[in-house]
Amino acid sequence: MGGVMGRLAGIVWIASVVLLIPATASGQRGNAMIHGHAGYAFQEEGNLRGGLETGFGFAYPFASRFWLSIEFSHWKAEAKAAPRILYDGTIAVSPIIACLQYEFLNNRYFIPYGFAGGAFVFTKFKIGPVISIPEVKINQTIENGPAFYLGAGARIPFTRWVSFCSEVSYLVRTAPGKTIIRDMNLGISEKAIVVNLKTVFVKFGLKLFF
Repeated sequence: MGGVMGRLAGIVWIASVVLLIPATASGQRGNAMIHGHAGYAFQEEGNLRGGLETGFGFAYPFASRFWLSIEFSHWKAEAKAAPRILYDGTIAVSPIIACLQYEFLNNRYFIPYGFAGGAFVFTKFKIGPVISIPEVKINQTIENGPAFYLGAGARIPFTRWVSFCSEVSYLVRTAPGKTIIRDMNLGISEKAIVVNLKTVFVKFGLKLFF
C-alpha cells in the first residue's frame, strides 16, 4: 500500500506543478485554484455502508467559465457478508479524478456549476474474521480500474480569494474481484466476484484562488 500512496503523492505533486506554474508566470490572481473538502459517501450497493470522505485538488481555467480539475479523494466503506459478493470487512477507496467543470453563472454572490470526467480508482479490501475449519484460509481482492464521475455544485465567494463550496457527485464503477480459498488438502481455488462501487457524495469545502 505504501508504494501505491507514494505513486499517488507523485501524481498529485506533478499536477500541482502543471496547474500552478502557468498562474505564477502570468502574475494574475484568479488563474488557479486549490480546494479541500469533507463529506459523506453513500454506497449504492446494499451490503456496503459508506462513511466520511475527504479530498483535495487543483484546478485551472482554460476558457470562459471552464475549469480543468484534478482531485484526490479517499473514503472507507464497511462490507456486510452477502452471497457471491464480499465477506465482512472494510474497503478503502482512493480515486484520482480528472474533471471538466462549467460555471453556469459568474457573479460575486452565487456561482452554480456542473462537472463531468473520469477517475482511476485504487481499492483495497481488508477481510474480517471468517468462520472456517483451520485447514482453510479465505481472502478477497478487488481490482483497481477506471470510473466515470459527474455532479453539480455551487460556490459562494467570501472574498476575492476564498469561496465556500458544496457539491453532490456520483462515481460510477463496477469492479471485478476474486475470492481466494487456500485449502491445505485441496490446494488453491479462485472464484470471480463483482463489486458495485457506485457511490453518491455530499461534500462541503473551501476553494482558494491565486
